[in-house]
Amino acid sequence: METKMVVEKADLTAFEGDSGGYYIWSNAKTPLLSELKLAAGKLLLHPLGFALPHYADSNKIGFVLEGTFTS
Repeated sequence: METKMVVEKADLTAFEGDSGGYYIWSNAKTPLLSELKLAAGKLLLHPLGFALPHYADSNKIGFVLEGTFTS
């Protein structure tokens, strides 16, 4: 099986608002996700943006690519 590993932009917008947006890679455009039974999304928060806590019935891994946190 040959695997195509290319970085592509997310192709679906789940939500977009003043505080940021949530973008999704669809299984139709990224078949490797289907094969591996994975999903991929990107949460983009603007300065002072806030994401509400939520429940999910699956495990998630998050990475902070840039920015700061103050408490």
